[in-house]
Amino acid sequence: LRGFSIARIHGNRSQGQRDDALDLFREAKVQVLVATDIAARGLDIEGISHVINYDVPGTAEDYVHRIGRTGRVEAEGDAFTLVSLEEEGGMREIERSLGEPLPRVTRPDFDYGIFTPAPPPAPKPPPSQGLYHTRRPVVRRRRV
Repeated sequence: LRGFSIARIHGNRSQGQRDDALDLFREAKVQVLVATDIAARGLDIEGISHVINYDVPGTAEDYVHRIGRTGRVEAEGDAFTLVSLEEEGGMREIERSLGEPLPRVTRPDFDYGIFTPAPPPAPKPPPSQGLYHTRRPVVRRRRV
Protein backbone atom coordinates (compact mmCIF):
# COMPACT_ATOMS: atom_id res chain seq x y z
CA LEU A 1 0.00 0.00 0.00
CA ARG A 2 1.68 3.14 -1.14
CA GLY A 3 1.46 6.08 1.19
CA PHE A 4 0.36 4.07 4.21
CA SER A 5 2.40 2.57 7.00
CA ILE A 6 1.38 -1.03 7.66
CA ALA A 7 1.89 -3.90 10.07
CA ARG A 8 0.90 -7.52 9.57
CA ILE A 9 -0.03 -10.51 11.64
CA HIS A 10 -0.47 -14.05 10.40
CA GLY A 11 0.15 -17.63 11.40
CA ASN A 12 3.82 -17.60 10.36
CA ARG A 13 4.69 -14.69 12.66
CA SER A 14 5.94 -15.30 16.17
CA GLN A 15 3.77 -14.20 19.09
CA GLY A 16 6.27 -11.41 19.79
CA GLN A 17 6.00 -10.15 16.21
CA ARG A 18 2.20 -10.24 16.42
CA ASP A 19 2.24 -8.32 19.71
CA ASP A 20 4.63 -5.73 18.24
CA ALA A 21 2.38 -5.25 15.20
CA LEU A 22 -0.70 -4.82 17.40
CA ASP A 23 1.09 -2.32 19.64
CA LEU A 24 2.16 -0.28 16.61
CA PHE A 25 -1.43 -0.23 15.36
CA ARG A 26 -2.98 0.59 18.74
CA GLU A 27 -0.48 3.43 19.23
CA ALA A 28 -1.31 4.76 15.73
CA LYS A 29 2.30 4.33 14.60
CA VAL A 30 0.98 2.39 11.61
CA GLN A 31 -2.24 3.19 9.73
CA VAL A 32 -3.13 -0.26 8.41
CA LEU A 33 -3.12 -3.65 10.10
CA VAL A 34 -3.31 -6.65 7.77
CA ALA A 35 -4.41 -9.83 9.52
CA THR A 36 -5.28 -13.28 8.28
CA ASP A 37 -8.57 -14.76 9.42
CA ILE A 38 -6.95 -17.06 11.97
CA ALA A 39 -4.58 -14.42 13.34
CA ALA A 40 -7.41 -11.86 13.64
CA ARG A 41 -9.54 -14.05 15.92
CA GLY A 42 -9.96 -12.53 19.33
CA LEU A 43 -8.46 -9.15 18.48
CA ASP A 44 -10.01 -6.32 20.45
CA ILE A 45 -8.89 -3.00 19.05
CA GLU A 46 -10.78 0.23 19.57
CA GLY A 47 -11.25 2.82 16.86
CA ILE A 48 -11.22 0.64 13.75
CA SER A 49 -12.90 2.61 11.00
CA HIS A 50 -12.62 0.14 8.12
CA VAL A 51 -12.55 -3.62 7.68
CA ILE A 52 -11.74 -5.09 4.29
CA ASN A 53 -12.47 -8.79 3.83
CA TYR A 54 -10.18 -10.09 1.12
CA ASP A 55 -12.31 -13.23 0.96
CA VAL A 56 -15.88 -14.09 1.88
CA PRO A 57 -16.13 -15.41 5.45
CA GLY A 58 -17.27 -19.02 5.71
CA THR A 59 -20.38 -18.30 7.80
CA ALA A 60 -22.69 -15.42 8.64
CA GLU A 61 -21.37 -15.56 12.21
CA ASP A 62 -17.80 -15.07 10.97
CA TYR A 63 -18.98 -12.22 8.74
CA VAL A 64 -20.68 -10.42 11.62
CA HIS A 65 -17.64 -11.04 13.83
CA ARG A 66 -15.27 -9.51 11.27
CA ILE A 67 -17.31 -6.44 10.36
CA GLY A 68 -18.37 -5.88 13.97
CA ARG A 69 -14.92 -4.49 14.68
CA THR A 70 -16.01 -1.21 13.07
CA GLY A 71 -19.05 -0.77 15.30
CA ARG A 72 -17.71 -1.19 18.81
CA VAL A 73 -19.33 0.97 21.47
CA GLU A 74 -21.64 2.75 19.03
CA ALA A 75 -18.75 3.73 16.76
CA GLU A 76 -19.31 3.89 13.03
CA GLY A 77 -17.23 2.42 10.28
CA ASP A 78 -17.25 0.76 6.90
CA ALA A 79 -16.81 -2.88 5.99
CA PHE A 80 -16.00 -4.12 2.51
CA THR A 81 -15.88 -7.67 1.22
CA LEU A 82 -14.19 -8.51 -2.06
CA VAL A 83 -16.26 -11.22 -3.73
CA SER A 84 -15.07 -13.40 -6.60
CA LEU A 85 -17.38 -15.28 -8.93
CA GLU A 86 -16.64 -18.49 -7.03
CA GLU A 87 -17.60 -16.84 -3.71
CA GLU A 88 -20.91 -15.36 -4.85
CA GLY A 89 -22.86 -18.36 -3.52
CA GLY A 90 -21.23 -17.97 -0.10
CA MET A 91 -22.16 -14.30 -0.04
CA ARG A 92 -25.78 -15.18 -0.85
CA GLU A 93 -25.78 -17.70 2.02
CA ILE A 94 -24.62 -14.95 4.37
CA GLU A 95 -27.38 -12.65 3.08
CA ARG A 96 -29.98 -15.38 3.64
CA SER A 97 -28.71 -15.91 7.19
CA LEU A 98 -28.81 -12.18 7.89
CA GLY A 99 -32.27 -11.87 6.32
CA GLU A 100 -31.34 -8.98 4.06
CA PRO A 101 -29.32 -8.28 0.92
CA LEU A 102 -25.99 -6.54 1.30
CA PRO A 103 -25.25 -3.57 -0.95
CA ARG A 104 -23.11 -4.26 -4.02
CA VAL A 105 -20.74 -1.76 -5.57
CA THR A 106 -19.37 -2.18 -9.06
CA ARG A 107 -16.40 0.05 -9.75
CA PRO A 108 -16.74 1.62 -13.21
CA ASP A 109 -12.96 1.98 -13.54
CA PHE A 110 -12.19 -1.67 -12.68
CA ASP A 111 -11.65 -4.26 -15.44
CA TYR A 112 -13.87 -7.21 -14.53
CA GLY A 113 -12.95 -9.04 -17.72
CA ILE A 114 -15.69 -11.48 -18.62
CA PHE A 115 -17.26 -11.34 -15.16
CA THR A 116 -19.88 -8.75 -14.36
CA PRO A 117 -20.93 -8.80 -10.70
CA ALA A 118 -24.48 -9.93 -10.08
CA PRO A 119 -26.87 -7.59 -8.31
CA PRO A 120 -27.99 -8.66 -4.85
CA PRO A 121 -31.09 -10.85 -4.76
CA ALA A 122 -34.34 -8.99 -4.31
CA PRO A 123 -35.85 -9.45 -0.86
CA LYS A 124 -38.99 -11.57 -0.81
CA PRO A 125 -42.09 -9.66 0.28
CA PRO A 126 -43.92 -10.94 3.34
CA PRO A 127 -47.11 -12.94 2.69
CA SER A 128 -49.24 -10.02 3.90
CA GLN A 129 -48.56 -8.09 0.70
CA GLY A 130 -50.96 -10.25 -1.27
CA LEU A 131 -48.44 -11.93 -3.55
CA TYR A 132 -49.17 -15.27 -1.99
CA HIS A 133 -52.64 -16.64 -2.45
CA THR A 134 -54.53 -19.85 -1.97
CA ARG A 135 -56.47 -21.38 -4.81
CA ARG A 136 -59.74 -23.02 -4.06
CA PRO A 137 -59.92 -26.58 -5.19
CA VAL A 138 -62.19 -27.16 -8.14
CA VAL A 139 -64.84 -29.70 -7.24
CA ARG A 140 -66.47 -31.53 -10.11
CA ARG A 141 -69.40 -33.74 -9.50
CA ARG A 142 -70.26 -36.63 -11.73
CA ARG A 143 -73.75 -37.96 -12.03
CA VAL A 144 -74.00 -41.62 -11.96
